[in-house]
Amino acid sequence: MSEVRLVEHTGYVEEINSNQVKVRIISESACASCHAKGACTAADMKEKLVDVYTNQSSLYKPGQKVTIQGEKSLGLKASLLAYIFPFILVFVVLFVSYGLTKSEGIAGITSLIILIPYFIVIKYISPQLQKTFTFKIKE
Repeated sequence: MSEVRLVEHTGYVEEINSNQVKVRIISESACASCHAKGACTAADMKEKLVDVYTNQSSLYKPGQKVTIQGEKSLGLKASLLAYIFPFILVFVVLFVSYGLTKSEGIAGITSLIILIPYFIVIKYISPQLQKTFTFKIKE
């Protein structure tokens, strides 16, 4: 049986609702191991507000330091949906539309326009995606 690999981020409780805790984290993708991180104002370091759904929201207070966990595999799924699938879609539509029309302009415009319905569908299914891409507060 495979072991679930987790990614952890430390953050601070920003807001508490009935079954939701909003946690502010600082995303430091490549910065953590850099020797010059103290003198750097890299664009890679940015604050993010993460929604954590829990039935124990009453245990937390605004400003409290917490560690949130998420499955590492969810990062790959998010990358697939946000970057890789649209990239493949653009190129498939580009080649197919060029093959049908023999016009580079029409092929280029068509391949970019196809992203509109793709991201509308992503927006439409975002409630289901929100249930998939979840974080938990580490006990």
